[in-house]
Amino acid sequence: MYSSMGVNRFVAVCLGFLLVTIGVTACSRERGVEAASESIGASVSQADVNFMTKATDANLAEINMARMALERSSDKDVKDFANMIQRDHYDALENLTDLMRDNNVPEPKNLAAEQHNVIHSMTSLSGPSFDREFANTMVADHEKAVEMFREEQANAQNPDLKKYVNDVLPKLEMHSEKSRELQSKLSGSHSR
Repeated sequence: MYSSMGVNRFVAVCLGFLLVTIGVTACSRERGVEAASESIGASVSQADVNFMTKATDANLAEINMARMALERSSDKDVKDFANMIQRDHYDALENLTDLMRDNNVPEPKNLAAEQHNVIHSMTSLSGPSFDREFANTMVADHEKAVEMFREEQANAQNPDLKKYVNDVLPKLEMHSEKSRELQSKLSGSHSR
């Protein structure tokens, strides 16, 4: 069993590693190193900035939850789903990070408290209990994400952000469907 302090340290190390990896990847994509501007690009509304911040949090949370599932679960379906989530949300986060940088939108430095609390609540679980809670969390998170992306799809002011939303939304809808399928499998196979 992991101690609370150990898990908090693990989550902090994972977030740090992820942010460093994203930074290195962005630099290797031939992006020049520029001083961060405190002003937001003129073509980005405050609503678009708020969406980008929430989408960044959602991506980071999904990546961390998937990592945790890969470490804690022994269920093949859970691990396959977690691998897909980790890969797709990492790609979405990388593209969003580039978009934020291109539009001088400051990137969040820490995971939102709500997301951190959800991850922390999972640390005391293991086995089938963890698997079921992971699936339940994935269903809830992806329902929220799909709703948030659909709203942004209708309201985005920035054309690059609108393209990002249009590219990511089908994957989120697919994740939502697959998470419900996983939830159904797990509730049926572990109900006794």
